[in-house]
Amino acid sequence: MMHRSVRSVLLLMLLYFSVSLGISYAQREQASIRYEVFGPRTIPSATPSLFNGATITGSLFTLAGGFQTQLDRDGTMILSNQLVYRNAFATFPIAKNPTTQDFTYGSITGHAIYYEGVYLQTLSEKFQLALALRAGLFSDLNNIDISHFRAEPLFFLDYFLNEQLTLGLGFVYNTSNFGRLISVPLLHIYWIPSSEILLDALVPTRLDLWYYPSKQWDLGLSVVLNGSQFQLGRAPGIIGIDRTDPSDNSFKRVADINQLFFANATIGPNIRYNLFEKTYVSIEGGYSIVRRFGFDAGSPVGTGYVPARTAAGEGYGDTNYIVSYLRGFDFAVNTWFLRLGMQIMY
Repeated sequence: MMHRSVRSVLLLMLLYFSVSLGISYAQREQASIRYEVFGPRTIPSATPSLFNGATITGSLFTLAGGFQTQLDRDGTMILSNQLVYRNAFATFPIAKNPTTQDFTYGSITGHAIYYEGVYLQTLSEKFQLALALRAGLFSDLNNIDISHFRAEPLFFLDYFLNEQLTLGLGFVYNTSNFGRLISVPLLHIYWIPSSEILLDALVPTRLDLWYYPSKQWDLGLSVVLNGSQFQLGRAPGIIGIDRTDPSDNSFKRVADINQLFFANATIGPNIRYNLFEKTYVSIEGGYSIVRRFGFDAGSPVGTGYVPARTAAGEGYGDTNYIVSYLRGFDFAVNTWFLRLGMQIMY
């Protein structure tokens, strides 16, 4: 019966990954609510440099609920279903007064409304296969079209070495964890060296080390990568440096902006407390080790809306770009974070 007990643990891990925008512990969660806030941070370097010295802030709200279904009598086929709503909010500079040097700030909200399905198939005493799909709307809810919808499929194969150690390999297509849609291989490690300690890693998206001192308390250290990309139906009202154009010196490329992206890799302690029965509260805090935030035109560099980036002074160089290419928000803007939540477990 070893593989059945391990299967329930694996279900927890796989469901966690399918929430690649960053909900923690979703694998075991029947329902959850979380609020996450990042401290304000000064931008040390931006493109255009007009925004150097301004600040950005961000928060994330998540609400999720779902159910599991056993598709056969002996439990070798399990389907987990979940509906998730996420709200990503950010404030950022949109202009600078050339006389007073004061910044004008704006805000933007990205909405993610999606379904997650994870199918688990026990292949043998040693192997288990998982197929997962996250599909839905990732948008600012303005002028919605087909580009605001997307799907992120995943497959995974785990090998149970023994009752203490599980190793697995997988692949995810078009994950938004990195703030960009990319496809990456995955390494899963699930190790229980003792009844009080658990190491759970899904590289490169997370690593959790847990200590269980009692039935009420779970104490951990977590390294987590959360991110997403939202399609925008309305360009933010950002004014950047004029793009030098012989025919129109006032021309700006604000209208080209059609994507908001962010990615946060965080490290810090994680504490969960069992209030009663299957209901828990959690608090997590620490510091970000990677933080990206910005806007883009949604076209490969050098094609479509976006001309190739060049050195300053060579045609339309970086010094003449407007906020559509605010990749400066990617530079060294790490800060503290706090994540609060409540969960009802299976």
